[in-house]
Amino acid sequence: MPKKRKTIGLALGGGAARGLVHIGVLKVLHKHKIYPDYIAGTSMGAIIGAAYAANRSPDELHEIASTVDWKKMVDFTVPKSGIIKGDAIEKGFQKLVKLKSFKELVIPLHVVAYNVTKKQKVIFSKGDVAKALRASSSIPGIFSPALINGNEYIDGVVVDPTPFDVVREMGADIIIAVDLYNKDKRGKAVAPKKGSLMQELREKFLIVELLNLKNLLFPERWPKLLRRFLQWIFDKVLYPAKVLRILAKKELPPITRVMYDSFNIVVNSYAKERMKNGDIDIKLRPEFRNLRWADFDKVDQFVRLGEKTMEVQMRKLKRKLR
Repeated sequence: MPKKRKTIGLALGGGAARGLVHIGVLKVLHKHKIYPDYIAGTSMGAIIGAAYAANRSPDELHEIASTVDWKKMVDFTVPKSGIIKGDAIEKGFQKLVKLKSFKELVIPLHVVAYNVTKKQKVIFSKGDVAKALRASSSIPGIFSPALINGNEYIDGVVVDPTPFDVVREMGADIIIAVDLYNKDKRGKAVAPKKGSLMQELREKFLIVELLNLKNLLFPERWPKLLRRFLQWIFDKVLYPAKVLRILAKKELPPITRVMYDSFNIVVNSYAKERMKNGDIDIKLRPEFRNLRWADFDKVDQFVRLGEKTMEVQMRKLKRKLR
C-alpha cells in the first residue's frame, strides 16, 4: 500500500510591506516543486495567500507587487474611526483575487480578523474574499474598520498574528509558519516643530476637534489594552499642525507610521509567545534589519529575503515530508 502524502499548511503572518517576504517563500517552494495544500493568513499574509490561492503564481505576485501604485490604494480622510477609509484598497483586493469567492479558490484559504462588534476572533472561509481581506488588514487607528453585515472588523493580528493553529485545524500535517514579528524595535516619535503665530492659532482651533476624533478613532468596544495604548500614542504624536498638512495634500501622514510602530509593540510580545509555544514544524524568521513595514518600494529586497529564509529550511522540510 503506497504511503500517504503528507499535506502542507502555510501560515502567513501580518506585517504590511514585510509581508512581501511571503512571495519569496512561495517562489522557493515552487522551485522545489512543493505546493501548499492549505493556507491561513492574517493581514498582509492573508492578502498574499489569497492572491496565490486565486491561482496567481509567485512570479506573477512579484510582478504585481513591483508595479502596483501603492498610493492609489490609499484614500486618506478624517473619518470616524481611521485615517484611511479603505474603499480603494478593497477595490484593489477585488482585482488581485480576480473577484473570486472562497469556494472558487484553487487552494483552501482561511482569513483571520477581529470582530470589534462581538469582541471575538473570526475566521473567514466563505463568501467574498476581497471583503475578508479588507477586514483582516484594517489596522486600528489607521484604516476604518471594515463593515460586514452590521459588524465592524479590524486587523487579525490583534488576536492571531501568525495563524498556524488555524491551518493545523484545516487538516495540514506539516506547518510552515512565517513570523514577521521577531526582533522588532520600538521607533521614536518625532517632536513637532514650532511654527508661526497664525499656525499656532490654527492649531488651537483644532484641539477640541482632535479630542473628539481621538474618542471616535478608538471606541469603547475595542480591546481595552489596545485602546488605551493607541490613545496614549495619539496624544503624543497627533497635533493640529500635522492634521492641517494632511488635509492640505495627499501624503502618508506621520501619525500612520507612529501608529503602526506602536501597534507592532502591542502585538510583538504576544506574537513571540505564540510562536514559541506553537505546534509548528518549520518556523521562518526573516531578519529584516533596516527593512520596515512601510518600505513598499523595496519589493525585490523583501522577496529575496523570503527566498533566502525559505532556502535555509528546505532540507529540514524535505526530511519531514518523507
